[in-house]
Amino acid sequence: MPSPKFKINDQVNKKRGSIGICLKIESHVGTITKIKEKYNSRNRICYYYEVTWPDNGRRSQHAQHILIPAP
Repeated sequence: MPSPKFKINDQVNKKRGSIGICLKIESHVGTITKIKEKYNSRNRICYYYEVTWPDNGRRSQHAQHILIPAP
């Protein structure tokens, strides 16, 4: 059974597209406010996170593989 990689109130950064072997990371650090479980087409659980960003309290939802822990 898969488990969530992050918990509520964890600080995360969002990955941006990779260029060769380099990976760019967003400069803003967001806070996880919600965890959602969704089933993919193979009926397996995937975790999605609602992240609140520091600029005007903007919120967005991202899959687990897009986020990395903030340093």
